[in-house]
Amino acid sequence: MEASPSTRDHIIQGARVVFAEKGFRASMRDIARAAGISTTSLIFWYFKDKEALFLAVVEDSSPLSQAQQLLTAMSNTVSSADIIRHLVHVYYNVYGDPLNRQILFQMLSHTTWHPKISTLLKTQLSDVTAGRMVAVIVAGQNSGEFRRDLAPDFAAQAVLGILFALVTRWHVDGHSPWPEQEVADDILTMLGYQIQDPSE
Repeated sequence: MEASPSTRDHIIQGARVVFAEKGFRASMRDIARAAGISTTSLIFWYFKDKEALFLAVVEDSSPLSQAQQLLTAMSNTVSSADIIRHLVHVYYNVYGDPLNRQILFQMLSHTTWHPKISTLLKTQLSDVTAGRMVAVIVAGQNSGEFRRDLAPDFAAQAVLGILFALVTRWHVDGHSPWPEQEVADDILTMLGYQIQDPSE
């Protein structure tokens, strides 16, 4: 029997709300109630166990999966500066939802004792920073967009570090501390990109 996308989506959305509030200690009964389904057995039709559901919610709520797709799709089609701008937009789009911010910090609190969550996070971060993001930085340096004196791996880590710090501040304050374009411009300036004055 094929999974019904609508039912699975209802379960994911209900689980997002409950996991954001309670983390992994949330009960399947709470999740079923939030998903608007009458029995927990339906959840197990789509997900092996609570761990599998939690991992699915974490992956669905993370910008890293979208960032991976973005960096792959755009790496040979647009400038490195445009890729950085799109990456910032992905973070703003994902973490504009307070539930996603809550799930991020629930996930981080679970990485010390939950090996699969830790592995998921490390794999995504490694793929984005060690692979695709470094390639974007190198391409920008080769094209003359970015400074050549920056170590590409350091620059890639710095970009994602700035974005994570932004999300942390956003989580604490409840609103974005800086406009999206300003953040993108500041990151590009750090990389040595010459921002064009719109009045020129």
